[in-house]
Amino acid sequence: MTAEAAHLLTAGVGFLGLLLVYRFVSPRVVPLCFPGYHTLPWEKRIQVNEIFMAGSHSIVVCIASWVAYFTVEEIKPTILWYNCAVVRHTSAFFLGYSIADLGLILCYPHFGDMWFIMHHMVSIISGFLGMHYTSIPYYVNMFLMMELTNPFVNFRFMLKALGYPEKSRLFATTGVLLFVSWLIARIIPLPIYMYHMGRLMASGEFFKIEIPMQLCSTFGYLFFTVLNMSWFRIILKLFKRELRGLLKLESAKRALMETNSKKGG
Repeated sequence: MTAEAAHLLTAGVGFLGLLLVYRFVSPRVVPLCFPGYHTLPWEKRIQVNEIFMAGSHSIVVCIASWVAYFTVEEIKPTILWYNCAVVRHTSAFFLGYSIADLGLILCYPHFGDMWFIMHHMVSIISGFLGMHYTSIPYYVNMFLMMELTNPFVNFRFMLKALGYPEKSRLFATTGVLLFVSWLIARIIPLPIYMYHMGRLMASGEFFKIEIPMQLCSTFGYLFFTVLNMSWFRIILKLFKRELRGLLKLESAKRALMETNSKKGG
């Protein structure tokens, strides 16, 4: 089996495997934690299944990309070409998921709006290029590392779809973790990416790689940056609200403990 065939197989596993998660795994696993799943309308149940599928994919991609970042010595910002199996197979898996999820969005428009469709189309292009080419694996992996945020995004969407109280501790904690992970994976890396990419361009080395990779690593990253900054404004507001909610819950908990202590005394 050639390397290209192996990568296509990984993409196929991502596509079919995640659709199986959507169709068969989620309806059996989610009710174990949230019994109210069975009482939801059909539209809500399939939305929860899609969210569970997206969350499952993001956990795999997140773990693979961050492990690669810290363990593969050849993934460096100055290296133009390196056939990194982890990055290419993770890109292939990401490609398979993006195609599957885009198909679900097109079949069920309430899963996402036009921005989600555009996001998935750019993701499909990025995933394919990351799978197909061996150039600039450091920058490809930085795309994939953004998935650190998505388990929290999807879990929050799932809680909301299941009708979980928004003022609960679990909801508030998820909001805080979402903010922290967004900073780590999507905001702080931005100047690092731009610095190394700028140096690569200034040296002329950047223009030796394939044109599709040049376009994707600049305009594709710009597209995701615009989305990331736009969404970060919303997440920052949510973070402030959730943090205030957590502080109120802790204050109420301490007040209750003090009241009970006085009664006991």
